[in-house]
Amino acid sequence: MVARQRLERLVASVARQQPRLAWAAGERADNTTVLATDLSSGWIPPGIALPATVTLLPPQRRRGNLEAMLGEVNDVAKYTPVHHVPEDNEPPPTSTRPRQAPEIDELGWELSNATQWRDGLPRLAHTLAKATSAGTGVLDSEIDLLHEHITTVSTKILDGYPDRVDPQDVGNLQLLAAIDALVAGDRTVANYHLAWFLACSNNLD
Repeated sequence: MVARQRLERLVASVARQQPRLAWAAGERADNTTVLATDLSSGWIPPGIALPATVTLLPPQRRRGNLEAMLGEVNDVAKYTPVHHVPEDNEPPPTSTRPRQAPEIDELGWELSNATQWRDGLPRLAHTLAKATSAGTGVLDSEIDLLHEHITTVSTKILDGYPDRVDPQDVGNLQLLAAIDALVAGDRTVANYHLAWFLACSNNLD
């Protein structure tokens, strides 16, 4: 019962931030707590403060429902958008650590290359990718515009969820999120989003 309550609290902490997505957390035999959403093979979109104790799924294309994505777990807690999310006066501590993924060699170059001719991306994306890769400055107005693009694509994806999500939009959001993280100096988060883009972009349905 205590383990289930802990899982439910972790799921509620992310569902409270994005209640339009389905979420699940499971406890594996090695005591690892894995967290996922079914938006895109288990990828966690930007803007979610993650509980420090969870582990995310590694970047790869997956099929099946949320429980299938989690794999073998001893217990699981789930949330779907029709459910009520309870308040929590003491939400769990958060961290960017869960967004660790296999390190990409030449992160800046890969990001610049991925954004160069990408359909649906604003020209600003490639401009900022090159700037961050070269270590040159970025204007506050450019960052504001980047955030506007992220909001626009995120809204489009959520409006189509769960059955009409365009994988092209998901890939664009992954790239925009990677750029935003790199501009902010967070290579771990930038690496996470780009790793997911590279893992899934060649296998779109």
